[in-house]
Amino acid sequence: MRWTSGPLEIARRGKAEGFSPQIKATLERFHEPASLDILKNSPIDCLLLSWAAGLPEDAVQQKSAAPLVAAARQRNLSVVGWVEDKADPQAAIAAARSAGLAAVAIPNFKGQTDFPVIPWGDRAKTPWDAPGSILAVSGNVWPGVAMPGNGSSAGPTGAPWVDSNGWFVQMARARVSKPLWMMFDPPAKGRIFAAADYETAVCDAEITGGRWAISLDESVRAGLIEDNPAARGILDRVGATIRFFDQHPDWRTFRSLGVLGVISDFTGENFDMSGEILNLAARRNLQYRVIWKSQALAQPFTGLKALMYADKEAPEAALRKKMMAFAEQGGLVIAGPKWGPEGTPADPGFDTQFAVRTFGKGRLAVAKDELVDAFQVATDAQFLVSHSNDLVKVYNAASVGCTLVMGSPDGKRELVHVLAFASGWSSGARTVWVHKKYRGASLWSIGAAQPMRIEPVPADEYFGSECRIPAGVPGYFALEFEV
Repeated sequence: MRWTSGPLEIARRGKAEGFSPQIKATLERFHEPASLDILKNSPIDCLLLSWAAGLPEDAVQQKSAAPLVAAARQRNLSVVGWVEDKADPQAAIAAARSAGLAAVAIPNFKGQTDFPVIPWGDRAKTPWDAPGSILAVSGNVWPGVAMPGNGSSAGPTGAPWVDSNGWFVQMARARVSKPLWMMFDPPAKGRIFAAADYETAVCDAEITGGRWAISLDESVRAGLIEDNPAARGILDRVGATIRFFDQHPDWRTFRSLGVLGVISDFTGENFDMSGEILNLAARRNLQYRVIWKSQALAQPFTGLKALMYADKEAPEAALRKKMMAFAEQGGLVIAGPKWGPEGTPADPGFDTQFAVRTFGKGRLAVAKDELVDAFQVATDAQFLVSHSNDLVKVYNAASVGCTLVMGSPDGKRELVHVLAFASGWSSGARTVWVHKKYRGASLWSIGAAQPMRIEPVPADEYFGSECRIPAGVPGYFALEFEV
């Protein structure tokens, strides 16, 4: 099910404080049934409506929404009521049932009801085990690149900082199989958003298997009400991007082929550290797989070159034994200072916070002190794993981006997503190096009627293939290989 907060965003953000009377009046028109005409010929089929915030005016607001809900149902649009933290869940459910809503989204809902409920929560406290066929997550970021000095963070090198939610979607999909709805809004002030920015927002969630709850900034919403061509173009581009991924539903079953397995329970302080390691590893294009600690004993480590365990608590004996066997057979284990003294000291070849030891055919990299700097942990991990184990490299790329290597469940297809995050995507000629020799590839891009056939050629390096991407291919594209 697809949803949008576009026509109803003012209900979610408040009463348009700080806007001129003209803009405020324009935005208020999003509450009117006629606003749904904006979605004609759009793939959007579900609307998010602010439903209960624990306030006295909730009943009045719900009654005034009745014409909008009725108009949406006439257009075969589902309506989901968004319930805030302080609201009474049972009262919100009863009101939603009476109003004909398709479902309600309730924070951290764990109760039993015969009415459809979508649990939601901040990503640091996601209700993983809550009932429901869909999970919604708030507390996410607007995807893109921000240079240091513009109110964003950057690493010690001062390189552009990439904001992305893809690491969290990968983490979530390793835990649950239900659809994941990612909630995030454009920053409220200080930036004008182009169609490419909104396309990036859709792609950031979709390439890792999630879905974005579409949220448009105030100028775009006002422009849509006034039938502004530029605003209409932005919504059309969002729709085209949604359609593109909906035409490839099997891609959502693909999983990362990463060489680094990150093991954690992803709760509390461990979420802060291991989650940020995932985030920073993605920015470095270090391909990884997420392994939840509760599932680690049952999961094979096949294809992995390294395991990372950064949780504060030592792993249980059975998991530690399995990880030590992985190292003994030739793998690398990266762990915190409580891991243990096994192994023979070895020179890692670079200055690092980890004491490296040989163990059997493999290595142990044990932190000398408590792990506190996720940026440095991700940096050291990339050196320890070695670029010789890279799965993909993109050459001649003019902007910072994200690259993912995914495999189909049957092992017969592999997929490389290439997404540039910077506004004003470059579409010059690029080369994508991949770690295998493939028979052929299909290049998929948004808006193209058919895929482009790409013939991989042997790389100049001693292994792998190179795919020459011609000029004119946009910032996002996917290469689907025949294995």
